[in-house]
Amino acid sequence: MKVKIFMLVFLTAALFTACSKRIATRRYYVLELTNTTLTKPDSTSFDIKVDVRDFRVARAFDQTRIALRTNSNELDYYFYHHWAAKPSLSVADFVYDFIEGTNIFTGRFRGISYNPDYLITGDIKSLERIQEHKAAYAHVHMVIELINAETEQVVVRYEDNQQVPVEPAKSMNTFARVTSQILKHFADEFLDQVQLFLEENRPQGRQ
Repeated sequence: MKVKIFMLVFLTAALFTACSKRIATRRYYVLELTNTTLTKPDSTSFDIKVDVRDFRVARAFDQTRIALRTNSNELDYYFYHHWAAKPSLSVADFVYDFIEGTNIFTGRFRGISYNPDYLITGDIKSLERIQEHKAAYAHVHMVIELINAETEQVVVRYEDNQQVPVEPAKSMNTFARVTSQILKHFADEFLDQVQLFLEENRPQGRQ
């Protein structure tokens, strides 16, 4: 009898403990422009069509799992923290949304268009969270290119590599926000170079 009571109490306690524990679920993070990162529309408009294509991604980062680097040659991946979409798509969507917020181009397309004047794409060499002791950083190394659709020649190439602190260090949501801010800076600098190129070459859009 005492054994049965003991077992009943033990099972009840185990069930209560299991139910009281927080169930671990996967969390998904987006790269997006916010009200604080949106750019002001540019005053110069060019009568050309651009098509933003998917970005190329280094194999180590070509997945939804968020990459974590704790040593120079050591890369791990979070099990419960994922990007909402693969970087090849989400970064291209981000760049397209940024361009949509300007009026530099009269025609803006994302991955599908007829007879565009230029293509925009690039290479994501690193997209990761770096953990060093109690500090955390968002690290993005990326190339963005403007390509003449007719000649297939790269006419503008912008490359940047930034590592920015994440505060508070443990917040994955802050990591995603800081990563978005880095991408916004890259897109902003890239468009400045594109505008200079277009002003110098004064292209005529194809009808």
